[in-house]
Amino acid sequence: MDSTLPPFPLAKQAFKWATSAPPVNLPEERYCQTRDTLTARLDRCGKEALAMGMPEQQSYLLRAIIGEIGNNSFDHNLGSWKDIPGSYFYWERNQQQFVVALADRGQGLLTTLRHVRSSITSHEEALKTAFLEKLSGRAPERRGNGLKYVRSILLEDGLDLWFQSGTAVYSVHNRKEEWAILKENVPGCIAILTWQSS
Repeated sequence: MDSTLPPFPLAKQAFKWATSAPPVNLPEERYCQTRDTLTARLDRCGKEALAMGMPEQQSYLLRAIIGEIGNNSFDHNLGSWKDIPGSYFYWERNQQQFVVALADRGQGLLTTLRHVRSSITSHEEALKTAFLEKLSGRAPERRGNGLKYVRSILLEDGLDLWFQSGTAVYSVHNRKEEWAILKENVPGCIAILTWQSS
């Protein structure tokens, strides 16, 4: 499986926004300064996926994944944004694929999780902890199931994900998962979701 950034123009734009210094300006329709903006656009994204032919159940799960990842951008970076608050959120569709990109310029998984488990020392360990263990970066709140839920959806329902924080990447393609380390560093997080029509 190829663990490099998926070859979509949308993915490249989200990656550039998440990593550039100084940050590039985004078209208004791709930038969610607040959680309310992201939530409002989420319904439209789901409707466009349905219009393309995505089954209703998968459309519901797509929205659940976007909601979880998108909300994490706000939940884990409140008061800790490095420069620009909010998230990149946009989608594209063609005859065969529906692609969603999410990104933030926050503190990333390693910094977030080290607040509650100081023994975590690498981006790879932080990423695996986020997707495999029940540990919340918002302790003492009893949370920590979100990305585990995302992973279960991906492995059961056929949506694909490419997720990077720091230099660590988690990807699922055709229900097969892979962990990788890249040279490129994403200070916050970036996620690319893909659905392939039959």
